[in-house]
This record gives sequence, structure tokens and C-alpha cells, in this order.
Amino acid sequence: MPLPVSHNLDDVLVIELNEIIDIANADHIRTDLVRRLLRAPGQETSVVVVDLRCSCLTSTGVAVLEDVQDLAAALRLRLLVVATYPFTRRVLRITAVDQRLEVYPRLATALEAARRR
Repeated sequence: MPLPVSHNLDDVLVIELNEIIDIANADHIRTDLVRRLLRAPGQETSVVVVDLRCSCLTSTGVAVLEDVQDLAAALRLRLLVVATYPFTRRVLRITAVDQRLEVYPRLATALEAARRR
């Protein structure tokens, strides 16, 4: 099971999730995301982007994103989510999670928003 990939772009920590978050891998992905968020302040970043590169988002994936948002808020990190696929954005909208998360359709748009604040 591959781990999320992360890199810094313009002092923003970008974490790419290339697989569907489901019941089989949710704990693994959640743990990895938590580790990366806990290290973010030491990397001189206050903005983290989670780039969902999968075409589907399950309810388990939504729960992971909510947990990550809670941790980001506690760490005083700004969390942005990239949901390239319309179906993924629709799941976030239907579950009303898009009202808690900053959701963008493209990475470039999220990075632009990160620079504005």
C-alpha cells in the first residue's frame, strides 16, 4: 500500500493522495497524514494542501479528511483540499464537509489561494 507523497511548493506542504481512501487503508493513511501535519510547523509552513488524485471519495475518506482538518486547526495550520474530479467534490458537497474544508478543483488554484492569506 503506497504512502501519500509530499513535497513543498512555495512554502506550502503538498500531500498527494493517489489512491482511494477506504476501510482497508484509512488507518494507514490517517496515521501518515497525522505524522506529516505534526512535522509541518517545523518545516516553516503554515499551509498544507491535501491533493486528492483519486476519482472517488468514500465515507471513510471523508472521515479521514475531517480528522485531518481537526488536527490542522489544533496545530494552527491552514488545510486546503484539492478535489480534481467532480464526483469527489460532489461527495464533499453532499456530506457538507466542503463547508468545513477549503476545497479547490485544481492544485494551482489552491496554491494561489494559499498565497492570498
